[in-house]
Amino acid sequence: MRLIRYAVLAAVTFFLVLTALSLLIPSDVRVGRVINVAASPRQVYAAVSDFRAWQGWNDFVSKTPLTNVRYSSPSGGRGAFLRSDQLRIDEKEADSNGILLNWDLTGGKKFAGGFQFLSVNPDSLTVQWWFDLHFRWYPWEKLGVFVYDRKLGPAMEESLKGLKRFVENSR
Repeated sequence: MRLIRYAVLAAVTFFLVLTALSLLIPSDVRVGRVINVAASPRQVYAAVSDFRAWQGWNDFVSKTPLTNVRYSSPSGGRGAFLRSDQLRIDEKEADSNGILLNWDLTGGKKFAGGFQFLSVNPDSLTVQWWFDLHFRWYPWEKLGVFVYDRKLGPAMEESLKGLKRFVENSR
């Protein structure tokens, strides 16, 4: 009986410590990656804003087995969308400075994301791709921040390298 009482006390203490640690992690986190592309802003914008072009550079679309994929007509610009059984992406806002997207994954996870275009040099463009993630106070969600960065980050980096190749080779 004494062993059971210690096990319960240890489990409750462990949960309280995890909860206290998770309170130190913010509820809203931005995961982002950046790349420089040697192309005009118009070329980069065309590749990023057109969902059909994503097959040529975006790992989230090209390497994920999406079923029943449907695109809006036109497939780029404000109001455009990509729909499948696993993923929904809606373009909410678009201008020369960037694109705002809403992502809806099967299973209920929703988040905002987008691309921001920053001109540093006249012959290149800096592209920032970001996702804004919101977590509730639950310790397992807050500690999941680290998993999301490790899971999304490498795929974002490879996709941005693919975007760079896609745009620079189409010149």
